[in-house]
Amino acid sequence: MRLLPLKPSAALGALLTLMAGTYAMADTTAAEPSVAEPNPTIGEVSVGTTIKAARLPDNVYLRDVNDPDDIIWDRIPAYRVGLTAAPPVHASTQLRYDPALSGHVYFQVARTSERFYVRMRWPDATLNRDTKVDAFSDGAAVQFALNGPDTSFMMGTAPDYPVNIWYWRADRDTVENLAAAGFGSTTLLPEQVVTGKGTYHSDDQNRNQEWHVVMSRPLDVTGEYQIGLQSGTVPISFALWQGDKGHRDGNKILNMGWVLVDIEAEP
Repeated sequence: MRLLPLKPSAALGALLTLMAGTYAMADTTAAEPSVAEPNPTIGEVSVGTTIKAARLPDNVYLRDVNDPDDIIWDRIPAYRVGLTAAPPVHASTQLRYDPALSGHVYFQVARTSERFYVRMRWPDATLNRDTKVDAFSDGAAVQFALNGPDTSFMMGTAPDYPVNIWYWRADRDTVENLAAAGFGSTTLLPEQVVTGKGTYHSDDQNRNQEWHVVMSRPLDVTGEYQIGLQSGTVPISFALWQGDKGHRDGNKILNMGWVLVDIEAEP
């Protein structure tokens, strides 16, 4: 299968145009003064950090396969990684590029004997579910390097080093299963095997607003460009689109490097 650009109607022309290399993390508290100090029970991670995927017992069931608010998420390790503005790689994104944008995302990774889960949680003071001419949807993505951490963040490094992308968008509350092997090659895969769900939260005073999103996939799938999730170490990265800031396509915030997830094999 040859990776090709998506049609413009997919609104993903510059999806996850991640730059190669390691960049310093921006100060996330300055951009979000209302966010509380980091929770000491949250593991702060940076580029190159290795974490372990949590193992969920097979006799423990979520209320829904992609329930982002199930109590099980309070019982497994959570991590936080800093995000910075994606560097512009195309003239269309240069006009909207704001290098001061930054943030963070909390995330968890877990598996059962049959399924792999990624949960993301992040502060967002404005709920954006619509995509119109002058309005843009919130969104989130998880990117996996298929052939190791030497893969470029420019949507992969040509055919030998592609990436698998799970892309959730609030206007549809669905996940697209994508692949890329370099800038301009983002492709919707024939096997749409990834599912997901998002919920938006705020307190009684309309404060502490945040998104909770879960994306998951069976361990056993067929087709090309699907990340292997049975065992080994998987490079993973994250990206967010915040509609109130005009984020779309290549304008987003992301972590500039791979976090490594150790996926324990079946006993």
